Amino acid sequence: MRRTALIFSLIILYNSATTWAQELPLLVARQGYADLVLTSGKIATMDDRSSLPNTPGNIVEAMAIKGKRIMALGSNAQMRILAGPETRFVDLANKTVIPGLVATHFHLYGNAARQYGPGQGLVDPSIKLTVTAETTAEATAGKVRDTLINAIRVQNIPKGKWITVSLLENENNAIGTTFTWVYKGNLNRRQWDNATPDNPVAVKTGGTHPLFNEAAMDAFIEIFPDFNESVDLENGPNSAMDGYVGVPGMDALSWEFWWKDEPLEKLSETLRLFGTDLQKLGITTVATRIVAPRIVAAYNRLNRQAQMPHRLAYYIESQRGRHFGLRFTREFYKAAGAPWTDHVNGGEMLWLNGMCNEIWDSIYNEVCLGDDVPAPADIKSRERCPAPGTKPWESYKAAILSGWRPAQAHGTSSHGARLYIEMLEEAMREGNLSVEYIRGLRTTMEHSFLLGNVPDVMAGIKKYGIIINVTPSHLARVPGVLEAYGEKLEPFIMPVKTWIENGHRVTFEATGSDFWTPIYTLMARRIQKQGTDQWVELLPEQGIDRVTALKMATTWASEYMLAEDTVGTLEPGKFADFAVLEKDFFTVPIEEIPNMNVIMTGLSGEIVHDSTGLAGN
Repeated sequence: MRRTALIFSLIILYNSATTWAQELPLLVARQGYADLVLTSGKIATMDDRSSLPNTPGNIVEAMAIKGKRIMALGSNAQMRILAGPETRFVDLANKTVIPGLVATHFHLYGNAARQYGPGQGLVDPSIKLTVTAETTAEATAGKVRDTLINAIRVQNIPKGKWITVSLLENENNAIGTTFTWVYKGNLNRRQWDNATPDNPVAVKTGGTHPLFNEAAMDAFIEIFPDFNESVDLENGPNSAMDGYVGVPGMDALSWEFWWKDEPLEKLSETLRLFGTDLQKLGITTVATRIVAPRIVAAYNRLNRQAQMPHRLAYYIESQRGRHFGLRFTREFYKAAGAPWTDHVNGGEMLWLNGMCNEIWDSIYNEVCLGDDVPAPADIKSRERCPAPGTKPWESYKAAILSGWRPAQAHGTSSHGARLYIEMLEEAMREGNLSVEYIRGLRTTMEHSFLLGNVPDVMAGIKKYGIIINVTPSHLARVPGVLEAYGEKLEPFIMPVKTWIENGHRVTFEATGSDFWTPIYTLMARRIQKQGTDQWVELLPEQGIDRVTALKMATTWASEYMLAEDTVGTLEPGKFADFAVLEKDFFTVPIEEIPNMNVIMTGLSGEIVHDSTGLAGN
């Protein structure tokens, strides 16, 4: 009996091997011998797109690559049959391989400018001052004014020289206090305008939300004639009078103002150098909104010269970076002809994936919870909620009506998401657009750390196929917001597990270029409270398994940028983008996940990073 069973098993193995051997020569005949074969690894294809926990798809030991694409996957023996005399072999020494990481929301150009801009001569030419806020807006304004007066006198700062003031939070203030003062107009340029008539000044709260003085506003109006209107549309009525120019002001100050006459190759090289750093982290595809047209030009220059260090899906946001008024915003999207595309039909390394107006509600204290979570009047007054006539609302609606794909709106809070859905439905009515059409655009909402699970909001998100792109690091802001709103806010704290179980597509934004800390946060639901060394646990029952978290950064992340047919999983025919990990992500203790290291990165079949020499020469 045993002998019969053994013979039967050998026959099955022989027939399987014979079938495999017969099929493989046909593959070689069609494509030629493999250029590269990775062997003896734990290769997780991540090709299971389901929402079931712990389903990574196939795990194989070898992968064959032909040109830029994956040729086949299987056992060592199966892949060796695809090799020819010039095939290169890399022994992975049992290391774990995953698809190249996909960054869904990464403002990489700002990081590039800070890290590599000075080496290219791209510098911030302003005089830099630092002020720590007081405990009241009035005292803080007086301190800023006195610091500016003293610096101009003592440093003998010449007329016309820009001054930037970094306004730091007082340790006795609640996190986000200065943002609230700026948003509500308690801090404004009139408090120091008459002391700085000859110098443009930008007072930066947190580095990204500046107040311009009158001289700075005047300098911008010379280049951006709709500047005052744009600021009011962006941040609310009278924002220009207050000097609150917001995020686009700082981006434009560098790329479209200070560096407007710098050669494009300097900007391109800055972006390229930063991209090579991303290769070392296993990041092969990035999605970003781009405020400044000069950045678009710089990336396209890299692409024309075949120097792109990673794939890039970008979203046009020119109405903010060039400070368009309402009329020109509408005309821009109408005249541009909606040239966005998916990856299959776009460029291999660079493709225009849609448009955005990133600010919808806010990631700071100006969340938008509306009637979903009641709070005292002084708390509700700082909520930032868009409405018809504002730049976020009108930008998105104008773009949708002109055929654009909308993406990357801040859907931080429940009512903010509800308003986004209302904007979509308004555009649908005006443009006679169907639900199927909107679903096909695959719009996204970002951050979502207080989105909750409000029935009407989640029904709208499902109906229109909106991708929820969470930012786990923003959970650090929640304890401070909880202090303002109370325990009734707790159910709103990023219930990722519930969303996934209910059939929503959820992805995540890395912390800059760090993917592993967010994965840990999504699993453990532990976060370090912002500004402290205190760790807190937030809705631990919403923790997810590590495979699902990795899908959010690979398998599902590719769907975010309409690239699921080309990247995000390791499957034959897809681009050979992969990351080799120092440790086995699937088995290490959860506490070790934040310290995961990538030791090798493949991009389009080329090994672009190899820290251990596994690939040899």
